[in-house]
Amino acid sequence: MTDKNDIEPEHSTSSLITGEALERCFELNDTLLEFSTLFQEERNERAAAIVGGAFLDTLLEHILRNFLVGDRKEVQRLLDPEQPLGTYGARVRVVYCLGLIGTIVRDDLRLVGRIRNRFAHDLHASFEDEPICSWCRSLKWHEHAMFVKGPEGATAADIFQVGVNQLVAHLNGIVSIARGGKRAIRLEI
Repeated sequence: MTDKNDIEPEHSTSSLITGEALERCFELNDTLLEFSTLFQEERNERAAAIVGGAFLDTLLEHILRNFLVGDRKEVQRLLDPEQPLGTYGARVRVVYCLGLIGTIVRDDLRLVGRIRNRFAHDLHASFEDEPICSWCRSLKWHEHAMFVKGPEGATAADIFQVGVNQLVAHLNGIVSIARGGKRAIRLEI
């Protein structure tokens, strides 16, 4: 049985964010600032790949928390590791299937996931290695979002950094959009 304290108040038509949603908003903003500092200053390729992927995973989680019903315990159970939405890949798939992101963003998120996993599991991985270099050069959202192709001399690491930054900016906006589409808990009659 669900405790009434685990249920968030129904979403009102007001644009004001209150309660747990406001706390999550502030937490995400603090995390975004920390990510920005870490990601921009990081010179270690492995750390940059892992931090970039990890923050995108955090944004996907926030999108889902804002969109799914306001039952904290049930949503947490879905998002816990070893549960249906507990992995990066599952979160990418469901956010896409819910219509919250398009195919270009979905495909780029999957590429970033592959890159992150390669760096996490291969101690000798580098952005100049194949297939990592090709995966970075296949990232497209940053070109779509900025309406410009990257410079000729851009390295795979440069493209990864710009690509992740553009994905972060886009998904951060989707967090707010998801809040506006929050699912309501159905009352039994």
